[in-house]
Amino acid sequence: MTKKLFFATALVAIMCAFSLPANAQFGKALKKVGKSVAKSVGDAAGDMAADVAANKVSVKIVEFMDKNNTIAGEDSEYYTRLAGLVGTDYISVDGLNLNYKVYENPEANIIATADGSIRIYSGMMDLLSDEELVAVIATQIGHIANKDVRDALMKVASEDNATKAGGAQLEKLLSFSGDKIGSVINELLQVPYTDDQNKKADLYAYELLKQNGADSEGLVSALRKFAELESTDAEAAEADGEVSAAAKFIGVNSNNSMRASLISSKY
Repeated sequence: MTKKLFFATALVAIMCAFSLPANAQFGKALKKVGKSVAKSVGDAAGDMAADVAANKVSVKIVEFMDKNNTIAGEDSEYYTRLAGLVGTDYISVDGLNLNYKVYENPEANIIATADGSIRIYSGMMDLLSDEELVAVIATQIGHIANKDVRDALMKVASEDNATKAGGAQLEKLLSFSGDKIGSVINELLQVPYTDDQNKKADLYAYELLKQNGADSEGLVSALRKFAELESTDAEAAEADGEVSAAAKFIGVNSNNSMRASLISSKY
């Protein structure tokens, strides 16, 4: 009995010796998890606040742009063509309603903002075929879905185009008007997408086109067309020559040849 009692007591002592540190470690782990969850919740809340602020500012930006550009009327060929191409397949993304207008401007450009506005210059429509234009629109939808357009605005609000501003900094832009809001727009249109952002937007567009039964070859064709202009513009810049009508667009959406190769490899 004495031996049994001794062994039982010893076993309990050994178990306690191992269980106490384990419980202590488990407690530390719980604290780490708690901090991680709190950080995730805080990040999500900050992200949502930035989304809301970016959408508000984007509405203000688009109102200014619409007021200061000539918008193609509903009886114009540009409007009719765009409406036919967009149809019902490209009118929303992640619950956000998309809205379109055509600016009568020979510049070949297209602009997307965080609130779901997409503005297409008539010069871009003149440059691209129907299949290419739909593909470029799909890419812009990708930039909206991936929050690239929101992040570009956050960089402008940070005033150094390197870091991202918070929701509070974005809200300050709502008080801007006239030349101030014009300066914000000018900066916004020059913030380049990174290679990673462009690749992801291209892949988003590729999948969206397939989903809607559209010809995904239009995406490769458009990217190759931009690649040719990109090369020509680079040569013109070195020779102090005149760049293409798509120069501003290409400045934001570069490395088009590589992007075309990546998408074509998916066929």
